[in-house]
Amino acid sequence: MRMRRALVGLVVGSALALGGTAATAQASEPTRSIKASARETNADPAGWHYYGAYWNKSDCISDGDASGDTYQCGAGPFGQWLLYLWY
Repeated sequence: MRMRRALVGLVVGSALALGGTAATAQASEPTRSIKASARETNADPAGWHYYGAYWNKSDCISDGDASGDTYQCGAGPFGQWLLYLWY
């Protein structure tokens, strides 16, 4: 008998709980969220950004010229040349 009452109480309690959440969910209207891209918000500040590593300084310079951005070639580890772009 106790087991039966416990099961009935569990079923009724679950039904009431689910009914309450369904009513609450229907009453609230979803809000539309508009997200802007990082480029639109300028979240990434302008500065030097790593682009690539080259074994020859002339290769670094030619890729920097081809990028169209302001660039800088600097000596890196292991005899490499590192290309940084400003944007």
